[in-house]
Amino acid sequence: MLLNSMTRKLEKFQPSEDGKVRMHTCGPSIYQLPHIGNYRTFLYEDILHRYLEYLGCKIERALNITDVEDKAIAEAEKKGTTLKELTERHAEIFLEELKKLGARTPTYIPRSSTSVDQAVPRTIK
Repeated sequence: MLLNSMTRKLEKFQPSEDGKVRMHTCGPSIYQLPHIGNYRTFLYEDILHRYLEYLGCKIERALNITDVEDKAIAEAEKKGTTLKELTERHAEIFLEELKKLGARTPTYIPRSSTSVDQAVPRTIK
């Protein structure tokens, strides 16, 4: 049973495709290094992933890393570095620490800077 946040009811989970679950989980904004409180979210997502596997589902999971935003740009300017240098270093540390905490590496780890076109809905003409 999982809480369906739309209906606000506990419901039995049924994947839309038998035995296969595609999960998208929000990753960190990496303008700063994450702290242990941030990791709680990612560990919960890992537990959900493992639980769904336990139920017999094959999981495809994407964890999106937000590497372009106003706070990241300001932080890079403050530190006298490029946005890419700042966020790449923080992303590497985040993934290393997540692994040290025992979390599984998601199937896909896209960056916002390279996937904005896919994330922004197209206007219907």
